[in-house]
Amino acid sequence: MKVDVLICTKDPSKIRPALMDTIRSASWVNNIVIETSKPLSTARKKGALKCQTEWIAMFDDDVEIPSDWLFHLLPYTTQPDVVAVSSPSRDYGALTEHIKSYQVVADKIKPIHTRDTPFIDNTLIKRSVFFTYNPPPLFYSEDEILYRHVKSLGKWVHPPHIGVRHFYVQKDVVKAHITIKQLGIYPTFRFLRGRLAYFILGTLAVGYSHTWRTPLFFLDWNAKAIAGWLKGSVSGQSIKSPRPNAGTVPDEELLRTAFSLYNYREKI
Repeated sequence: MKVDVLICTKDPSKIRPALMDTIRSASWVNNIVIETSKPLSTARKKGALKCQTEWIAMFDDDVEIPSDWLFHLLPYTTQPDVVAVSSPSRDYGALTEHIKSYQVVADKIKPIHTRDTPFIDNTLIKRSVFFTYNPPPLFYSEDEILYRHVKSLGKWVHPPHIGVRHFYVQKDVVKAHITIKQLGIYPTFRFLRGRLAYFILGTLAVGYSHTWRTPLFFLDWNAKAIAGWLKGSVSGQSIKSPRPNAGTVPDEELLRTAFSLYNYREKI
């Protein structure tokens, strides 16, 4: 099977060269669509509708994939009601010593691919998903909005890590959490559980990073997240988002940890 590839980016020159090399040489690629519309939620829909194949391989511009990426995910598309498949990536770049150590601790409790959260940077998704997808114009948290929509139509499944590399750059945590609050993605108690996870597991991660900069990194993140949450609370503004299946909104549970929040990629 061949699929169209969609890459959403604010600047095509920022696409990882290794990603382009892989998809240009892959036997499973039909056409390549590079979408530069803003913001990211709009780019995903516009780009997907430009594709022609039933399934679309959708990549963020800061990932690198193995040449057999499609063949790892393809078997899951035959499962009943599956409309999207993605595998958790591993992070590389600045500050990833802290995140990787956190990941080791978290994975011992619950492997990341078993958590109810989107891994949107490398996704095999049905084009038809976007026919009824009408997101608000968002960059931050747009993955959660698409995740809700997909789960209202069928299943989004997560096989284990297959070798996808994500080149991490720290984002504006305050701005991200202003958006999270305004969207109403998480009730307050779930938000606080997430902060507790950062504190406890961030401290335990010292055993793997061997530096006290790791808990300080997550304490700083927590402080910025709380500041953003409070700013979003007092602003009096809200962002209307489609809630076709509110019961499937993923918890920011203790075991979910860092991965839902450091996953805000600076694309658009």
